[in-house]
Amino acid sequence: MEQNLPEQPQRQMAQADDEITLKDIILKIQEWWSIVWPHKNRIIALSLAIGLVAALYTKFLTKPTYTASYQLFFQEESGGLSGAMRLASSFGLGVGGGSASSSAAVQEYLTSRSNIAHAMTAELENGRLIDRYYAEAIEEDEEFAQEFTSKFGANQRYTDSVLTQVALGFNEGILGASFDEESGVLGFSVVTYDESFTYDLATQLVENTENQFKDWKKEKGLDAVKAFQKKVDSLEVALDATLRRLGEYQDQNNSLISAVDKMEQMRLTIDMESLKVAYGEYIKGLEMSKAELMNLEGPFKYFDAPIFPLQKDKGSAAKAGIFGSVITGFLLVLFFIGRVEAKNIMA
Repeated sequence: MEQNLPEQPQRQMAQADDEITLKDIILKIQEWWSIVWPHKNRIIALSLAIGLVAALYTKFLTKPTYTASYQLFFQEESGGLSGAMRLASSFGLGVGGGSASSSAAVQEYLTSRSNIAHAMTAELENGRLIDRYYAEAIEEDEEFAQEFTSKFGANQRYTDSVLTQVALGFNEGILGASFDEESGVLGFSVVTYDESFTYDLATQLVENTENQFKDWKKEKGLDAVKAFQKKVDSLEVALDATLRRLGEYQDQNNSLISAVDKMEQMRLTIDMESLKVAYGEYIKGLEMSKAELMNLEGPFKYFDAPIFPLQKDKGSAAKAGIFGSVITGFLLVLFFIGRVEAKNIMA
């Protein structure tokens, strides 16, 4: 008669069969070692050969990259306002808000499509950057050369498409920007394979950004000047009208008799004095806002700027060789072990 084992011992036995012990691991490693060891000479030889090829390729065939780096001390506007706008606000003049030259805005604009498009199409002494960027493609691909030379600048859709692709490519590794809030330093770098192109692109992007935010501050400063001028003009009209009324009243009432007459003259005199004080203050504000406008500064000061020769990086041949050897050796070990394990499974 068949005897059934209790359920609990059966479960324990199944668990014991599934458990992997340290002994099992050691035995498996020994098995793999016995598989790999006979092929050690081939593994070493191939690993060294691939490592040597990787080192030679890096040393002689890899193109060096050039880096143009800026360290810019960021001058963030207090409360997001330019000097003229702050002055106008202190006088109670609403001149509109709008985003100011914040670190986030400047950093965003540095690598924006519009800034890149402006830089790539600017007419420089040694030609447009877009033409230099595609010079190799134009030389090697006749079809592309014909399309580019005939459509770029003439066909807006094609031009926008090309510049968008360029901007996307640049933001995937060519451009880099970071802001340190503690120090207020904005770091910006450009990395390409052409030293002159790298320098010109970095310079154009930074200068365009500075000019863009100076224009913004100028626009807001002009708004402040206009607001002051409007207030000064209205006060001037009010002051002239009050002076005229006071003069007319005095002419009509040379001999003031009643208290009412005296109070009216006093009221007009007080209004005139108040308007004169306000007029004087707003005149000062107008002159100060004009002075602010005349001394506009960009959003940052140059802490460090690129100079020739630019930083050159070709990659380490030694590192490339070691990396190539290690990866090759690892893959060969996996290959020999995997081949044997596959045969065991199929058997």
